[in-house]
Amino acid sequence: MTLAETRAAYTVDGRSVARDAFYAAACDPSRSVVVEACAGAGKTWMLVSRILRALLAGAQPNEILAITFTRKAAGEMRQRLNDWLSEFAAPACSDDKRIAELRARGLDDAQARALAPSLGELHESILRGGRSVEIRTFHAWFSQLLRAAPLELLAELGLQPDMELIEDASEHASEVYRRFHAAVLGDPVLRADFETLVREHGRFQLRKWLDAAWDKRVEIELADAAGTLVNSVPSASATWPQRGAMLHPAERLGSPEVRALLAELAGVLVLHRSAVCR
Repeated sequence: MTLAETRAAYTVDGRSVARDAFYAAACDPSRSVVVEACAGAGKTWMLVSRILRALLAGAQPNEILAITFTRKAAGEMRQRLNDWLSEFAAPACSDDKRIAELRARGLDDAQARALAPSLGELHESILRGGRSVEIRTFHAWFSQLLRAAPLELLAELGLQPDMELIEDASEHASEVYRRFHAAVLGDPVLRADFETLVREHGRFQLRKWLDAAWDKRVEIELADAAGTLVNSVPSASATWPQRGAMLHPAERLGSPEVRALLAELAGVLVLHRSAVCR
């Protein structure tokens, strides 16, 4: 394999492009883009670069919203933006350095030279304005929307004004399972089903199933409310059509031929036991 064959491939709208053309498109805040890349390819770098470019283009910090999944990722993005702003504003950072950084973020040489002074002043400008870029998790953003929502809307949706969204449900696992077991113990039918599952499959396997159901609780609740939950689980014959004509094991054991075979086997075992006892 040659070096050319191992280089990263850059495409824009399905067309292979050079690296500079790719970053010119991906980091341009005036364009709406979807970036697909493997883990560690620099998607966070690119997203923060788009924020930096948007600020240089005149966007106010409070006009920018970046959303990610975890608090850790949000913190890393926030830290990276602050580090860049501090670095580019430092007296030790030359215009040549700023130009090189802007070119790496998709600007041509003329554009980079024109914006290099503004890049050096950007940190002070943001600090003077007193507003920062909104970099949040989905949960934090939704919580902010709930706090700003009219009381009439919250009442219509059945939501409490002081409610808080849980970012990590696993932190509440002990309390959830305590309530679950209390509900099971208080219902004879549920308790019988629970004990049957434990007896036939073990507590470990049952806990895995319950955890999987908990992870999909929103989908399960929505499907149940829509009346599609039961039908959403395909039958065994639909999943394995080649086994659709086979009898259930319990039915198979009750068939005359199997019962005759078991009776014959029992007779052999009795004779063998008698021979051993002598």
